[in-house]
Amino acid sequence: PGPPHSWLFGHLKVLREIAALMPPNCHPQLYYTEITHRYNIQGILYLDLWPIGPGTVVITDPKLIELAPVPKPLTVHPQADKFLSLMVGKGCIAALSGGLWKKMHNAMSPAFSPTHVRNLTGVMVDEAVVFRSQLEKLSAIGKIFSMEEALSKVLFDIVARVVFNAPLHTQTTGSQVHADLRGLVNLARQETDIRVAYNPVIQISRRWRRRQVVKRLESSLLDRIYNRLEFLLSQGAVPSRQNPTSILDLILREYVEGLNNIGDKSQGEHVKLSKTDDALILSRILLLGGHSTSTNALSYLFMLLSKAPDIMEKMHKEHVEVLGTHLQTTLRTNPETLRKLPYTEAVIKESLRLFPSGSSLHQGPPGATVYHNGQHFPIDNDLVVTTNGHGIHNDPSTYPDPTAFRPERWLGPDKFSLGSGYFRSFGGDGRSCPGQGMGMSMLKVIVVMTVGSYAFECAGLKPNLKPRTLQTDLDVTFGDIVFHQLGLEGRPRDGMMMTVKKRT
Repeated sequence: PGPPHSWLFGHLKVLREIAALMPPNCHPQLYYTEITHRYNIQGILYLDLWPIGPGTVVITDPKLIELAPVPKPLTVHPQADKFLSLMVGKGCIAALSGGLWKKMHNAMSPAFSPTHVRNLTGVMVDEAVVFRSQLEKLSAIGKIFSMEEALSKVLFDIVARVVFNAPLHTQTTGSQVHADLRGLVNLARQETDIRVAYNPVIQISRRWRRRQVVKRLESSLLDRIYNRLEFLLSQGAVPSRQNPTSILDLILREYVEGLNNIGDKSQGEHVKLSKTDDALILSRILLLGGHSTSTNALSYLFMLLSKAPDIMEKMHKEHVEVLGTHLQTTLRTNPETLRKLPYTEAVIKESLRLFPSGSSLHQGPPGATVYHNGQHFPIDNDLVVTTNGHGIHNDPSTYPDPTAFRPERWLGPDKFSLGSGYFRSFGGDGRSCPGQGMGMSMLKVIVVMTVGSYAFECAGLKPNLKPRTLQTDLDVTFGDIVFHQLGLEGRPRDGMMMTVKKRT
């Protein structure tokens, strides 16, 4: 199954036609979704992308993978590491599989436990207070600003404190680490445009710029890692696994144990970490992925809320009823109340449904197949296997009226109940994001601390007269910004430019 195939061009002609319907540099998941809508393909489709890319199997029904006799999760495809290595280096956890992935996952899990995440609520509130002060200044002068940039700073400051247990003050004085990480994301733009991706002149320039950014970033991170390692060795104590002060301490735990067992703490001065060392790669992917996905989610949430004042008012009412009028105090003293905001959580989930960040790239073992409509379809032979969350979230048979921003679909008698495989904003197919609990808490804190005091409006909107595609009509309201572009994952287009006003 798939769109019309050419023996000469494969599916490249179809893909070019689909891409031409949308603004430049869209995330590939939008192309997959449009193909399924335009050619009425259900369950599974194949794309022949030779010579610009490997053959791809797009799964649009998660049950196909769930019921298939294959390992869960599937092995990550080398194509994922090829793309991610441009930003976070080779061997990052998102591109690992099997025992090595489990080892990394387990090493970090204490930092993402529900108890530890609750204990971090005060940190989130601290940074949200600084974010409010920035909004206060912007509302006073009516200046157009990039919501994506502003959110990336507050969320990066939260994640940095979780990773390092030290503030980086990105929102106030700026951080070179943040600037370099955002620079790497920006360099991923246009990589879905073959005129860019396969242009040697452009790519040489990009590689040179990327090398400069990566070199500077590695130096900054290694300084912090070495300083922390020397401090831990000087204290003579192994970082606690059950109650870590930072994720970096968890990462360095094995180093400290090993050097303490040797008995010569001065050896810490001679430890040399390579570019492929766990401490460096994990720090980089956590800082980048930890703030990037939440930035994208909140950018689109505030975009949707700019046209939904009734939903904002319902959320604010819930916040006052549950948290009282002193939001900061309640969140700091009783962080458990964050879990008692069902409508707010429904609003966030609905935004994540409409604008998922992306899907993982896997490969099946030899002989692997999925069963659909009475047939077995192969997913082996080095094919890229991706379950298209964006397509699942926009399937009217799964989510009635899929382009409507309707939080109520997650509540009451209408509550969505098909199963976790049909809501994929935090991963799926046996491989979920270890930080999803912390991510949801960050989103809630920022929303709670803003929607009651500020109203946002998208700047320079250019609504389309009619929908560009079959998959959505949101561009008739918001214009091309609804077609998220490629970054580390699906990210806001053109910075999500906005203005903010104080609510009366």
